[in-house]
Amino acid sequence: MRSLPYFPLLLLVWVLSACSLGSQAASVPLVITEIIQPTTQPTLVPTATRQLQNIPTLTFTPDTRNVECLTETENQHLVEAVVNYPIQSVIVQQEIKWFNRGDRAISQIVLNTKPNERPGVFALNEVSLRFGTPSYELAGQRLTITLTEPIEVGCSVTITLNYTLNIPSLEDGEINAYQGYLGFGNRQLNLGRWLVSLAARQSDQWITHENTFIGEHDIDDLADYDVTLTLQNAPANIRVAAPGEPIEVSPERWRFKLGSAREFSVSLSPSYILTAAQSQSGTMVELYSFEDARITDGSSTIDSAAFALDVATRSLDRYTELFGPYPYSRMVIVQSDFPDGMEFSGLVFVGGEYFRSFKGPQSYLMLITVHEIAHQWWYQQIGNDQAITPWLDEALATYSEYLFIESQFPELTQWWWDFRINTYSPQGFVDSSVYEFSSRREYINAVYLRGVRMLGDLRAVLGDATFLNWLRRYAHEATGKISSPTFFWSLLTPEEYTSTDAIRQRYLRNPQIIVIAPGS
Repeated sequence: MRSLPYFPLLLLVWVLSACSLGSQAASVPLVITEIIQPTTQPTLVPTATRQLQNIPTLTFTPDTRNVECLTETENQHLVEAVVNYPIQSVIVQQEIKWFNRGDRAISQIVLNTKPNERPGVFALNEVSLRFGTPSYELAGQRLTITLTEPIEVGCSVTITLNYTLNIPSLEDGEINAYQGYLGFGNRQLNLGRWLVSLAARQSDQWITHENTFIGEHDIDDLADYDVTLTLQNAPANIRVAAPGEPIEVSPERWRFKLGSAREFSVSLSPSYILTAAQSQSGTMVELYSFEDARITDGSSTIDSAAFALDVATRSLDRYTELFGPYPYSRMVIVQSDFPDGMEFSGLVFVGGEYFRSFKGPQSYLMLITVHEIAHQWWYQQIGNDQAITPWLDEALATYSEYLFIESQFPELTQWWWDFRINTYSPQGFVDSSVYEFSSRREYINAVYLRGVRMLGDLRAVLGDATFLNWLRRYAHEATGKISSPTFFWSLLTPEEYTSTDAIRQRYLRNPQIIVIAPGS
């Protein structure tokens, strides 16, 4: 086993520029009016003994502050990770720079350590600042750090963490299987939700949601990620599936830069087959699949990976047309060995069972693939509280399936309504939180499927043009933010909002989202 690489601390170097002012003499004619004879200057003789003056010694005092007040940028994560592939262990050094964009000084920062929600996965070794060590408390997945000095508005602080991850097995129980985006199996090692993240701050509160086996529970601000992976004892033919701009430093060392992301994820396997296609808008779409995505049926072979790549590329173009540009130059799709699908910034997982059971377009392979691609708008570009208001991303992503199908497979629109929605006779309030359900099926029926029915009814009342313009405007104006139902509904005119009263009464527990003053 090789020794771990040295992790340099990030130094911020100020370069002070000096400006000099020059002058240019005017051109003036010279007129000689008198010849001056030189005179001899007398030698000066001292008349008194000079007193020597003591010059004080200047002592340089280094800046030992942890707070930096610079031009504001996005929060930043600088990560060095060593992945020991055979033993599924990862050692991480992570520098997190947080900017105070609020209206008051902050003395505590809260980080979410999502891997710590599962026993034996996360071990925190050290928390440090540039100068000194802060006090901290780790309770569940909430890491509270008390700083040595407050962060004033417009200033930032950099926190360095050292921790170890022991990646759990993908076969660790049925409930945990759905969290296989952080897990390993015989064919792949997945690192999703593996890094410590900054808790979102709302109404002067840091948000950390309790985990349940239903839905997602995250609420993430955008940040820039610079991640370097060093692979130890990995197979020579291993492939690294990760978003962002990749740099292969060496066969065992990779660096990825991903800007304005909710998180950073990666998947590793020596068995991946890589295929790629370019979308009309110029995005390179990469699919990492396994050999079992090629299905032999008698004398013919069905290439489900080729189909998934095709619909992923077409949906990326369709959603770009409907909602606005996709933010990255690459889009990564990974065939997963855990159930269903899962979205991340610039990368999505699609369950392997959908590839192996594929028989044609009328399949979950198409639906889940384009659903996860839609999350690049309804999650990545527009954030929301996935635990409290999950319909803001899940209902919109599910309805986006239909928007793709009616454009690319118009003959399948009725099939989609029957297969995806009507067969389940969904019940429940669309605006429910993930904590109000006892099963995944109940949650999906209420939030996803009745959410789709609500959006379909809204489209019928508002008309195609108004409805689609509403979605596009929402995608544009909420990009980069953590959105809310209030903001979503506020983009309707007072007349449009009033026309949706009956629909909101039918589908929402809290139908009066905004209040319109009389005469407005």
